[in-house]
Amino acid sequence: MIREEVYFWQIQWAGRWMTTFTRFTEETIRKEHPEAIRIDESQEIRLKPESPNERSAARSQNRRSVPDVGYNF
Repeated sequence: MIREEVYFWQIQWAGRWMTTFTRFTEETIRKEHPEAIRIDESQEIRLKPESPNERSAARSQNRRSVPDVGYNF
């Protein structure tokens, strides 16, 4: 599984600072908003399956979900 850390970010948009509505990885947000400021308290760890076996295992575990862990299919 690939471990992804995602956060909400403060970004400058249309001359004003705002908080994103969606969590992003640092790599993703920096492409469009190099000035972005991470909100550390909003950290979420997402586990991304790499193989078909990991995807099916994640689906079965998702039914018994653990707080603060998300699976991206």
